[in-house]
Amino acid sequence: MTTRLLVGAISGEATRLATRVLDHLLSSPVARCGALSPWPAHAITDQNEQQPLLAFTRMLSHAAQQSGRQQLGLEMAAFESESTPSIFGELFTCAPTLGDALHALARYFPVSQTGTTVELTQSHGIAHLSYQIRDPAVGDPLHDAAYTLGKIQRTLRRCAGPSWRLDHVTLAVPAPGGTDAYQRFFGAPVVCNAAYTGLHFSAQALERPIPTADARRYRNFCAQLELRMPRSATPGLLGDALRTWMTYAAREGRATLEQAASDFGVTPRTLQRRLQEQGVGFQDLLAQVRMQTACRLLSESRLPVTRIAEQLGFSETSAFTRAFRNHARMSPRAFRQAASAT
Repeated sequence: MTTRLLVGAISGEATRLATRVLDHLLSSPVARCGALSPWPAHAITDQNEQQPLLAFTRMLSHAAQQSGRQQLGLEMAAFESESTPSIFGELFTCAPTLGDALHALARYFPVSQTGTTVELTQSHGIAHLSYQIRDPAVGDPLHDAAYTLGKIQRTLRRCAGPSWRLDHVTLAVPAPGGTDAYQRFFGAPVVCNAAYTGLHFSAQALERPIPTADARRYRNFCAQLELRMPRSATPGLLGDALRTWMTYAAREGRATLEQAASDFGVTPRTLQRRLQEQGVGFQDLLAQVRMQTACRLLSESRLPVTRIAEQLGFSETSAFTRAFRNHARMSPRAFRQAASAT
């Protein structure tokens, strides 16, 4: 049996929109949410190209943890105003009907995010708009799912009118602190640990015409989206995704090739082969991530060297000191002193 490696990606445009909301919501730059931030500051705020979906979902989880906001994804969705730019906003302005807009959203969602499936189906008079991340390395999609579903729900309400209501909402993950906050936000029952994440509402709403419909604009916009559809995986994306994974896995003491292959849903041999195709070795990549993270923590935090060694997965501080000295040609303490003097 051949295993297929799937690494989801999120577009630079989608990342910038979400980061802008998160920055305003937290009143501080995202990359400064805590000393354990696993990405360089420019990787989130300045990057124009795709980045791994794993990095984006980890960013939201990390921001939620550092800020103490258990419902961060919902807060982000609520914070966005009607004037906030949207990649698919034109669909809900010029499509003939709400159903046409949602079908186009499902069709062209990879423009914003790959490694994800969005589907619109109907059964027993209920429309089901499902959202499923297929990238197996993304283990905590709650805040991303809440943010995405929340934005879609607000868009649907604007198009269908204030009387429109959801029948219910399903989340494929548990909600921290229970479902009360989610039920208040969506105005409908919320079922956690469901088979899939999605919005469920009367299928009659799909026939509702959009007052500002413009068939020509709709066709032109869909044609533009078609041209932007990704045709293949982004080169180097696996290495970026693994760097994000390693930052957390090293801290948890499980940064091994076998564990990485398990989390990414492939065999160790497949993962090793894909890395070799990109000219990257697993152990070399892990060493780079450890030392880059060490430099960041030494210069940007006050964590003791012993604690940094633990977070990077070193069994002994002496082993960390030797590895760091080989990398930076100075001890961790000397590096910290030099960084503080600049």
